[in-house]
Amino acid sequence: MASLTPWAPQAGGTHTDGEAELLHLVAPPVGVDRDALRRSWARVPAPLRSGLGWLVVADVLLTGAVLAVATRQAGMGAVSLTSGMLIALLWCTALGASGAWSGSDRSAGLRTVLRAGVGAGLVCWAADAAFDPQVTSAQLLALTIVLALGALVPRLLLLVAAGNRVVRVAVAGEGDDVRRLLGELGRGPGGRWRVSAVCVDTDDADGLSAAREHGVPVHDGIDGVVAAAASTGATAVLLAPGARLCPSTARRLSWDAQAAGLDVFLGTGLLDVAPTRATLVAGGDLGLVHLRATTEPSFARAVKAVTERWLAALTILALLPLLVTIAIAIRIDSRGGSLFRQTRVGCGERTFTMYKFRTMAVDAEHRLESLAHDNESDGVLFKMRSDPRITRVGSVLRRYSLDELPQLVNVVLGHMSLVGPRPALPQEVAQYDADPQHRLVVKPGLTGLWQVSGRSDLSWEESVRLDLHYVDNWCLTLDVLIVLRTVRAVLSHRGAY
Repeated sequence: MASLTPWAPQAGGTHTDGEAELLHLVAPPVGVDRDALRRSWARVPAPLRSGLGWLVVADVLLTGAVLAVATRQAGMGAVSLTSGMLIALLWCTALGASGAWSGSDRSAGLRTVLRAGVGAGLVCWAADAAFDPQVTSAQLLALTIVLALGALVPRLLLLVAAGNRVVRVAVAGEGDDVRRLLGELGRGPGGRWRVSAVCVDTDDADGLSAAREHGVPVHDGIDGVVAAAASTGATAVLLAPGARLCPSTARRLSWDAQAAGLDVFLGTGLLDVAPTRATLVAGGDLGLVHLRATTEPSFARAVKAVTERWLAALTILALLPLLVTIAIAIRIDSRGGSLFRQTRVGCGERTFTMYKFRTMAVDAEHRLESLAHDNESDGVLFKMRSDPRITRVGSVLRRYSLDELPQLVNVVLGHMSLVGPRPALPQEVAQYDADPQHRLVVKPGLTGLWQVSGRSDLSWEESVRLDLHYVDNWCLTLDVLIVLRTVRAVLSHRGAY
């Protein structure tokens, strides 16, 4: 393929005014050599480039600072130099043993610090006055908590920085693999991924077509991915193993990329798998990914069920005056009862009666067929922005999601969860294929990823994918994050109609 070469003056000649002006326009600023900077950065040891070296330095400095401050301010008395060094050694050993100083930036994260804190805390509790007769086990435990909180600070900063950092990658693969990668990388949060080049063979029509569709420059040959990354300013290569990119070729390319100071990412072909449920294990000479199941009964699931029921019951009691006020307003505004009861499909395809505040006229179900041609949904759902069946009070309730408050009763009864997939209608389930059917392996939720990500503005495919992501990657932390995002979604009114 043709390539651009830098313009240069004739040998031995002097620059004319026009040539001098051209040089002024195209030449980089004096003293800035980006290639030299990249080469210099590549010579920096890999742990420092990845951030792990900085974590070690930050942990050691913070440990020293916390011990210096805590021994003077926390009422622990004068701790001897030997005792302080022992505490620092214990804490640094706990961090190293927990994996806080190994792995990638994200894996050297919050869980490792918590493990280190538990381990060091147990040692301190057992040691009691072994460090210093004047220091009790309670004081040592308090000091361990402070050290753990201090170690969390640089890791949180790294996570924030990593989330905002744009990764420029050169992609190598073939056909549908390249097309899928380009599509998914474009969906990344905050546009984190930028594809600077696609390397496919010249006879790979599908790969060439995918690159053209996404407006990404094409470089000839999978083997040229490292050179393509260097020429386009990419900081990493992304390899998609396949028929044209066998494991041995991928290994060789990873060697070349690492020697050039580039990060290496390997496509697995897995969709919507959170890193927290994937573990790399050995299968002979092959690297295998073990996926942890999240839908089976567990202690965390039991905690979720009990906690949600209690929270729902307490919320009903706290909001009882508001619930009564809404019920009265509905009765005054339009004919009919204040509650709307509807059959929904829950976990294991068991049906239950779901409660909501009525937001439509009492004959809404009978008028649905006449409005079928106005359906704005692209799937099995019925959506209409200006639905004539919605009452005046109902439009306000929907805008602030107040119509869903009676579902707290369903949570108390165990039909639903506070957080989960969208509760489905029986006629919708009758049209499900294999993918949306998987949503029914857990209880539906009063809120979920579908609600905090746009609600009715989402397409059918997007809402299904969000629900499947929640089901397959569930954890208590995810529930907490969704609840927090629900508050913002309700206040923004996005997709509420």
